[in-house]
Amino acid sequence: MILAILPVIPLIGVLFLLFKRGRFINIPLITSAVVLVFGVCGLQSVFEGIPLNYTVPLPGPVAPNFHADSLSAIFVLAAGFIWSVVSIYVPEYMEQEGRTKVFELCSLLTLSAVLGVFLAGDLFTLLLFFELMTVSSFFWVIHRGNKEAIRAGYFYLFYSIVGGLFLALGIVFMGTATDIMPIIGSGPVNPLNSKAFTWSIVLLIIGFGIKAGMVPLHLWLPHAHSVAPAPGSALLSGLLIKVGAYGLIRVGEFAGWGTYLQGGVSWLGSGLAVLGTCTMLVGVLAALVQSDAKRLLAYHSISQIGYIILGLGIGLYLGPDGGLGLIGSIYHIVNHTLFKAALFLGVGIIYIGTNETNLYKLGGLWRRFPLTALFMLIAVLGITGAPGLNGYASKTLLHHAVSHAAENGPQWIIWSERLFLLVGVGTATSFIKLYYLIFLGKPAKVKVNENKSFGMNLAMGLLAAVMIVIGFKPEIFASIAAAPAAQVLGMKNAAATLESLSFWNPSDVLSMIITLAIGGLTCWLGFRSGAFHWHIPAWLTLEGIGKLTGMSILFIWRRGAEWYGSIVATAGRASGNLRARLFKYFRRFDKSRSGNIGKINLTGISADAALLITVLMFLIVWYAFIVK
Repeated sequence: MILAILPVIPLIGVLFLLFKRGRFINIPLITSAVVLVFGVCGLQSVFEGIPLNYTVPLPGPVAPNFHADSLSAIFVLAAGFIWSVVSIYVPEYMEQEGRTKVFELCSLLTLSAVLGVFLAGDLFTLLLFFELMTVSSFFWVIHRGNKEAIRAGYFYLFYSIVGGLFLALGIVFMGTATDIMPIIGSGPVNPLNSKAFTWSIVLLIIGFGIKAGMVPLHLWLPHAHSVAPAPGSALLSGLLIKVGAYGLIRVGEFAGWGTYLQGGVSWLGSGLAVLGTCTMLVGVLAALVQSDAKRLLAYHSISQIGYIILGLGIGLYLGPDGGLGLIGSIYHIVNHTLFKAALFLGVGIIYIGTNETNLYKLGGLWRRFPLTALFMLIAVLGITGAPGLNGYASKTLLHHAVSHAAENGPQWIIWSERLFLLVGVGTATSFIKLYYLIFLGKPAKVKVNENKSFGMNLAMGLLAAVMIVIGFKPEIFASIAAAPAAQVLGMKNAAATLESLSFWNPSDVLSMIITLAIGGLTCWLGFRSGAFHWHIPAWLTLEGIGKLTGMSILFIWRRGAEWYGSIVATAGRASGNLRARLFKYFRRFDKSRSGNIGKINLTGISADAALLITVLMFLIVWYAFIVK
């Protein structure tokens, strides 16, 4: 019953918010805190290997199913915690943005939809909540109402709807491939139609990949995350794109975690690994040349999702030995939720204080925003993988998984490992640049408003505290939550694999320190050479390629339409001339004239008609005597 109650709690909060009168009460905070408490109390058993299932007894053919296992619980608790933290942040921030109540309503509706996705027990229920999430979060993106926000909002909506359509098609093919639609959490699918099952997996990956921001399906993400209010960006990047990652994990469950993939899905592990590598690389390269803080963070959301997808791909590729890849991906999902939310919230505080997000117009702000500078530093160290912070733990697991696959693997895995290290350097470079330009550079050229941000700094402080705890005790989350989730999904030896790994291996610590040092050197060279000011030519970007392709298609379409119109017009003129001539010719039959045929006088009968009769009689005679 708790499974059906959790998504309803935010809806109750919506009702209270609609009818709230008088004194200020932070209803979103209360609601999300209740979700977190109910989640902790009601989902404890799933970490002991006891899944929960509930079917809503509705009349008719559709009865929503809900399911919770240790993977679902991780996502539900992460959602409850992040929403609680952001709800502390929202009131002070939205005083500057305006329309606070609208934002809070959309926030609670989105929370309900997100919980529904994570707790869905079947694909139809998941699709329903997925579409509700798209609609409610759309209003975050367009909140400011300016031209840029509206454009980004409809871009986001278009991609999300397309993603939903791919999910719907994937569900249809899944129904064709199986006699009974698979239940989420039921393990690998044994398809009756392997071709339909393959198409289902492909379509589901595309649908969830769009939501996750996977290259080349990521084009909506930088626009949407950069124009939304800071708390909206924190939730979009911190949690909503994780819906896509969650979906990819469930797709892997249908294919078979912990097994060597066969038949039509044997490509899945290597395919996801390659896509993850490309996503990492494209995201970090684009982030390096960004001058807007929020766009830089948005592109790093793409890059960090690449880490997660790479881990999932390696986990599927290695089969029973892929536990570290799956555990590392689940761990990195949680870590990215924490440090990316903190980074967006920190940039939001700077925006409220300066009304600016252009990095080159900021600088020296650590004196005016000391707490924000401290918490941002912790988040920066976390995302770069510095030892002692949370990002180090998950990146270490992922690196070990990729290295293990590369030991005796094909050439593409070796390149994935090399690019993994390169992306780590790029991440360190871009975040050293971000932190230096905001807090340590020359004093800001913009007016700095008085810093009144206790609630906003409190929210960042809570995120920073959790990052520090995870960083100093990385084995706790891995053993209590991530490993049980991997075992439930099919990685039977996940816990044993984890036991053989030491998070504080000197070589791993030294590797991360070297990565940070090279990142710092690269950042210095970037400033000295002006490389950070280089603008990528449009034709080299996926956005530019997409725009060029669209314009080419539009040009061909227009020229084709012009040619078609010319052909139709020419044919019409020719047809008109022919009709005029035929009409003129047959018009002669309507004219009543007199004529003589021999000695026979035909009065009032058309001479042409008489001619026709004569010809007809000749044909009859010819047929009767000659042909016969």
